[in-house]
Amino acid sequence: MQTVLIIGAGQAGARAAQALRTYGFEGRIVLVGDERHAPYERPPLSKDVLIAQDDDHCFNGWVHAVELYRDARIEWCNDRVLRLDTQSHIATLEQGGELRYDHCLLTTGGRARRLPDVPEGPHAFYLRTLDDAMRVRARLATAQSVAVIGGGFLGLEFAASARTRGLAVSVFESASSLLSRALPPMFSERLRLKHEAHGVRFVFDATQLQVNQHATGVQIGTESFDLCVIAIGQQPNDELAKAAGIATNNGISVDRHCRTSAGDVYAAGDCANFPYGANDRATRLESWQNAQEQAIVTARNIVGDVTAYAPMPWFWTDQYDWNIQMLGMPDGMVDQWIERAGADGKTVLMGLREGVIVRVLAINQGGELRAIRRLVEEGVTVDAGMLADPTVRLRQIGKLTRSTHSGDQGVLV
Repeated sequence: MQTVLIIGAGQAGARAAQALRTYGFEGRIVLVGDERHAPYERPPLSKDVLIAQDDDHCFNGWVHAVELYRDARIEWCNDRVLRLDTQSHIATLEQGGELRYDHCLLTTGGRARRLPDVPEGPHAFYLRTLDDAMRVRARLATAQSVAVIGGGFLGLEFAASARTRGLAVSVFESASSLLSRALPPMFSERLRLKHEAHGVRFVFDATQLQVNQHATGVQIGTESFDLCVIAIGQQPNDELAKAAGIATNNGISVDRHCRTSAGDVYAAGDCANFPYGANDRATRLESWQNAQEQAIVTARNIVGDVTAYAPMPWFWTDQYDWNIQMLGMPDGMVDQWIERAGADGKTVLMGLREGVIVRVLAINQGGELRAIRRLVEEGVTVDAGMLADPTVRLRQIGKLTRSTHSGDQGVLV
């Protein structure tokens, strides 16, 4: 009987284990994770967990019900893999013993990037795990002010949650604007104004911060706060792979089929650096979608159903009453932005490159995003004037565009 060893029991690992059964693998599946919790999803940690009224029911983001692991014969093991011998196909566990595998999948994820000289303490927190979120939640109950270091998506989600709870919030961001690498200036500015309207204070160009913890809180420069949350990005957990001689480069390097440089070893999720797009650009995505979809593709490849991983990057974030969704990569290659504004602040912003939609950002427009996704995936040239006209439905534009590209004249009705 063959054994698939999955190292890393987060969303990617759990989804891969389930997918292996879905695609017909009948052998042994061992899922090893170093957290004491069953596999869970991370998006609720900066939102639902922090603002829920009831401590006992503030989290329900489990990837699967515990019964699934039993029914699908997936062995979930709370342990840490110390060494991986890719020649002998053996993993050594921290609590003793070894696991012999036929195929190994690394879904080791990432960890919060640390600010030099600022260790986690009673008033300074990093937010990555469920235990982190529960500690922050407990501290928020007695706090009145919070400093957030980092104006990325995680920092802004936390800021929104803290304001929802009534805390005074100051965000320290090293750049001169929010998410300058991920958002166009007009969208970045709109997001800043949204937060400021809810009472968030921003300090930009904050590159030389002196953070000191004391008995009752945190001192940043001349300002005092009850607590501080540091959200300055993530680092991939690739040390185990590197020690095993597996190629790494800002994560674990894989090919289009999620295979590493070591035989019978794969990688997926936040830790995997894969070739993306026509130029095979090395890419590592930290998103719910990537953890889910790459894990499933990897499972298919393990069972012999050869499948290339070619995602349409999709990301979402909830901040206050805004659901923001994004399609495509923020690679800066947009030569024209088109906006379709709706009522109550709803909007869709589309980035075109030579007439083809390559980037989409939407606020509370999930339905419109679904309609436009096909145009992005098909890569066809669209009429910019129609895109900008809110009286012309996106579904109609799609039908006309596809009809025109198939050789028909096309009639817009």
